[in-house]
Amino acid sequence: MSHPRRVLQSLLLLFAITLLAFPSPARAWEGSEVPPLDEFIEAITNGEANELRGIYASDVFAFSVVSQPDGNPAFVSTQPDILTRFDAASHYDTTGLLAHNYLAGESFSLLEEGQLIYLIYGDGKIETYIVREFMRFQALDSNSLTSDFVDLESGERISSTRLFFQVFNRPGGLTLQTCINADGNLSWGRLFILAEPLNDDAPISMPHRLKFY
Repeated sequence: MSHPRRVLQSLLLLFAITLLAFPSPARAWEGSEVPPLDEFIEAITNGEANELRGIYASDVFAFSVVSQPDGNPAFVSTQPDILTRFDAASHYDTTGLLAHNYLAGESFSLLEEGQLIYLIYGDGKIETYIVREFMRFQALDSNSLTSDFVDLESGERISSTRLFFQVFNRPGGLTLQTCINADGNLSWGRLFILAEPLNDDAPISMPHRLKFY
């Protein structure tokens, strides 16, 4: 499916703070409080096979996941322990998960290349991904729906539409997105963490600590 340019841009750029809130389906754990994976699975499963319920990274975080409400494609949960599934990404067979950088998204910077991430569904099914790449961009105008971005590694200037497809048109992949806080601006930039399904023969990168801009 295709999406109008304006919709794609607004979804990527805004991280609009919507007052609509969901009740937390389960508590979250971070750092030293992260439980064993089997305990987290037991806490969040509800029997719904097609419902993504949680995301788990050993010794980093264990968060619940909610879907965006119908007709609200810019919704991002304002609860501190919840990630939001990005509906637009699913049209490209990509699992996109969003979080504000002052809430659950703050933990994204603790992930490392080569780290395993587990997605848990309502029936207890687990999908395993491996972190492959971190991408950071500055929004040239964080208040504009049509702002271009600058890749902080290469210096390349890129349109919001092109960036959307670069990070969310990844069939079978997982993309985590949050904002970068800089110069007193919570929406100064964007951080994307790209992961791919783990295969038995997939090379595992040596982990290194991401420096959050």
